Amino acid sequence: MYIWISLASSADLNALSIHISPEFNPAGVAKKLASDISGAVKAVLVEKNYIDKDYRSTYYNYYSKKGLKYRADCIRLHFFDGTVSFDPNTLQLTSSVGGEISHHYFGYMVLRPTGNATIGRSVLSPDVRSGATGLIITADHKVHLLGYKLTVQGFPSMDQHRDIAVCAHAACWSILRHNNKRHSVYSEFLTHDITLMAQDFNPGGIVPSRGLEISHAERVFQEAGTFPFHVARDINNVNDPSFYRQLGAYIESGFPLFAANHRGGHAMAVVGYEWRAPVVTGVPGMRYAWDEVKSLTVVDDNYLPYLSIPITGGTLYSAQNIDAFIVALPEKVFYPADAVDRLAPTLFRLPLTGLPPKENSIVRYFLSTGSGIRRFMRGRESEFDPAILTAVMKLPFAQFVWVVEFATEAEWSNGQISARAIIDATASERESWPLWLFHTRTQALIFSRESVSLDLKTGIGALHLNTPPGQAFSRMDQNLRPTQSK
Repeated sequence: MYIWISLASSADLNALSIHISPEFNPAGVAKKLASDISGAVKAVLVEKNYIDKDYRSTYYNYYSKKGLKYRADCIRLHFFDGTVSFDPNTLQLTSSVGGEISHHYFGYMVLRPTGNATIGRSVLSPDVRSGATGLIITADHKVHLLGYKLTVQGFPSMDQHRDIAVCAHAACWSILRHNNKRHSVYSEFLTHDITLMAQDFNPGGIVPSRGLEISHAERVFQEAGTFPFHVARDINNVNDPSFYRQLGAYIESGFPLFAANHRGGHAMAVVGYEWRAPVVTGVPGMRYAWDEVKSLTVVDDNYLPYLSIPITGGTLYSAQNIDAFIVALPEKVFYPADAVDRLAPTLFRLPLTGLPPKENSIVRYFLSTGSGIRRFMRGRESEFDPAILTAVMKLPFAQFVWVVEFATEAEWSNGQISARAIIDATASERESWPLWLFHTRTQALIFSRESVSLDLKTGIGALHLNTPPGQAFSRMDQNLRPTQSK
């Protein structure tokens, strides 16, 4: 059964209570949507009798065993713009401007019949989340509806069940579901799977609802086939610059983070950030990309996804409330962000012409892939001397590399850089020279990693470059999706 609700204003969402029974808490859902969804959403299609595999995983293993009777089916809400209409007789969706219906689709939200915390598996476009800004980690999610194959770019979210799962379970689930959609190597895990993976025994019904320690979250990510790396903030320094630079670097790398606020007893997924407006201060001193971040974007089960939180202060909470995080890394990343953080300032000592002065540099570092580097440079051939392009295409990169970019304040303001270093992410922290390449507009240093030697400095080759005049190096931004508010 399908019901179409047109929205002239957010007040029209109250119609959900007319068409949806109380166990789905339609009034509470309507209130949350009305306050947090933009006016670009002009219609909601209500899909009843929907079978949701995540809810079914908890239904068969928990709710069906309770004395209180719960329904086994769910409701799914679909969100569209004002060009889409629905024919209840033929069950057809059409757009007044033609083209694919997906171009006018903003995602879906499953409602569970649990009385409270009823928002289940959902994927919404960040473009229609009020207050969502900046760059966000997303993946393509396919939706089958009435014979149409729709696609939405977003990050998965759900409310915690409360009686069988808490915020940490929801954060783990969101990250693992994203990994499954973004990288085919990862399996899909359902809500109940997360409760089992957190313990070395079946926790039943009571244990999960009493909380999840960060060590349990590590176990979940390890059981899921990732390699979790736990980073904790200095307990005596709420500003701990190295901790936050690492946090920012992994987000820029496209890895969502399981973030913990131990004082508040809360966990959420960090999925994006927003740059602050560029400021040319003229004050000498090396800065990092983290110093230019205005806010973080989180998926918090208490709110609709893409909640923006400031770095400090804030009415709800801020980045300063995060005191630990877990990044679920792939197997072939051995060189952690804190090693890059220590290495980056030392690169100014290398004899490379064209490198900006250390006291006038902004340093940014993030993970990429060898193929991603080649694709980025190939798409901007006009910026590079052919000699450096040829060298990059020939270098035997590992699958994952760290990219370190150096920019002056003026270049940063224009999204440009002076120099770029590429570091082997499979290197050991004990290695003296984990680099593959370090280049500016006028020179490149190429490091041989073909064999192990006692003096790796002998493996350094130099190229003198003739970069096309008037061309600047573009900052490399390819891991996250810019929000386009509608």
